[in-house]
Amino acid sequence: MSHLPETRLSLLVRLQDHSNDAWTEFLAIYEQAIVNYSRSRGLQEADAQDVTQEVLAAVTSKVEAWDPDHCRGSFRGWLFRVARNIAVDRIHAQSRQARASGDSRIVQLLAQTPEREEADSEVFWAEYRRKLFHWAAEKIRPEVRETSWQSFWLTSVDGVKPEQAAEQLGVSLGSVYAARFRIIARLREIVSRFDESDDGEDAILKSIRSLS
Repeated sequence: MSHLPETRLSLLVRLQDHSNDAWTEFLAIYEQAIVNYSRSRGLQEADAQDVTQEVLAAVTSKVEAWDPDHCRGSFRGWLFRVARNIAVDRIHAQSRQARASGDSRIVQLLAQTPEREEADSEVFWAEYRRKLFHWAAEKIRPEVRETSWQSFWLTSVDGVKPEQAAEQLGVSLGSVYAARFRIIARLREIVSRFDESDDGEDAILKSIRSLS
């Protein structure tokens, strides 16, 4: 199974201390990621929302006891297993109704469950990264001039060549490169406050491209 980068211990400590800011950050990144993951398992929106609330309730009740020195595996790995187990439980519950009603879709989902754990971890990981970088990008955009943001977005996300971006925006080629460099550096700075992994510039750009 792919390694999931660690949530910063400083954030976990703040969650344990009931910091409103920490919980706001946690929900901004994880809540929709869990919803999207649940939907990827074939659950309808209402069921995906229910699964997400169950997962968040589990986090709320367990986070105070989380101790990285004594708990097996990472916090993120634990969170993934909770989300997956609750989603599978929901599919099991629906399958009992599906067999009675002849709904083959849910029965097929249940049949796929044993062989999907690694694929599920990849989906969960992708949704988490997408939300993390979306969150970081939303924090950065108000800090920079619009031409700087467009220079970054055109070249890093949309794949426009720097020369074309400079011509399109009416700025120098040097300013396009400078804006791109500054914003990527700022992205890495903000993300590092939440996530202990340091996957480098390429991983950041790949994650942001998934937003477009």
